[in-house]
Amino acid sequence: MRRLLMVLSAALLAAGASPAVVDRAAASPRAGLPRHFGIGVSAEPDATGLYGWMPKTRVPFDYAYTYLAAGVNTGNGWQTWNTNAEYPLLYARGARKRGYVPVFPYYMLLQSTGSCDACPEAQRDLTNLNTPSLTAAYYRDFAMLMKRLGPKTYGGVAGFGGTAIVHVEPDLSGYAEQAVLGVGGCFGFCAGTGNNPSYLKASVKSSGVNAVAGYPNTYRGFNLALLHLRDLYAPNVLLAFHVSGWTTGYDIDSQTQAANAAALGKEAGTFAARSGVGDSPAGTSTYDLVFNDVADRDAGYYQHVLHQDVWWDRRNQTLPNFHRWERYIGAITTRTQRPAMIWQIPLSNQHFRTENNTDGHYQDNRAEYFFHHIPELKNVGVIALLFGAGNAGSTVNFNGKGDGVTNPASFCTHDGTSGAAICNTAKSAYADDDGGYLRIQARAYYRNPVPLR
Repeated sequence: MRRLLMVLSAALLAAGASPAVVDRAAASPRAGLPRHFGIGVSAEPDATGLYGWMPKTRVPFDYAYTYLAAGVNTGNGWQTWNTNAEYPLLYARGARKRGYVPVFPYYMLLQSTGSCDACPEAQRDLTNLNTPSLTAAYYRDFAMLMKRLGPKTYGGVAGFGGTAIVHVEPDLSGYAEQAVLGVGGCFGFCAGTGNNPSYLKASVKSSGVNAVAGYPNTYRGFNLALLHLRDLYAPNVLLAFHVSGWTTGYDIDSQTQAANAAALGKEAGTFAARSGVGDSPAGTSTYDLVFNDVADRDAGYYQHVLHQDVWWDRRNQTLPNFHRWERYIGAITTRTQRPAMIWQIPLSNQHFRTENNTDGHYQDNRAEYFFHHIPELKNVGVIALLFGAGNAGSTVNFNGKGDGVTNPASFCTHDGTSGAAICNTAKSAYADDDGGYLRIQARAYYRNPVPLR
């Protein structure tokens, strides 16, 4: 779900080496969420996740997430996964029972059936967004999700009613902003050029769905329609807007040219704010959170399988690195005045010997850096880290490869560091494909969690 771009913007100016501290209001927790910096993990409703691995670790995780996917008009979408469209309801109840806030990445538009199914991802997303019959099904599908998570009873099914997060369409906002900025494909759907979500066309009023008929046929209108459906059926649900690292046309996560990360973050945050994160008409709410993803695969997978270099320098001397990304995130949270959750973080590490750059055991350094710099993340408006593999082959936090405890020969590497070589010398006693790194670090963190205020 991640696209690497090599487009240079006018903001390509070197910035300082240290992350900025953001406005305190941007880092404030939302109602119903933990008052401390939270940790969560991708968890299916089975023994590998919600009903097995998570509770068995005895780590008091704050969040558990599962995708809602497979399209709104395919006959295979989430509404078919359980009777009466109860999959998110049952998941939310199971998560709450174990002390976790349920999080649902709602990834339905791309996988829906439309007239551009063979098109590249951006074109397919924007075409689907402008197909009235498809968006009509989409709004009805989203309304059903809100009904199942909301406090009332619909179709004889009592809703969840508790705190839950719905993360709206990862990547879509990136394609939308690139389209109107003129750095990505518009495919005939732009009414103008500039950092304005109203310049991108979308089927909202034209969908024929009465509940959203009051909103314009624009990308801004699309977001306002979803916010309105939340307001109608599930005011207890927090909605999250996705801001990608490549949304401005410069990929903060992978490009090595010097860039003004704060300026890029402000640009991305401005588009988000205008889309409904910080601005909406009277009677319509706004988004509660922003989400960002740093990668959809381990850096080692990119390196050894896809032959791409997406390592970040843990010493923050060469690009890309963590401090530059933090300046980007800090500018987004300051501009939107919304806290950020970092989602789908690669789970691997360069600590345990089991991480030897083979299938299911590819290395990465983001989990290590994040766990050792939580106050630094808090200072740029981040309130939670959500770990999970985005694609097959990446490291997971349970025994996904079925190979038990493995401790092959260690080795040293300069991947992900501009300093001395990093050696994965630690021996693991866990069958987890990450060697148990997530459970060990999370357990240590929760002995003294970082307060958000």
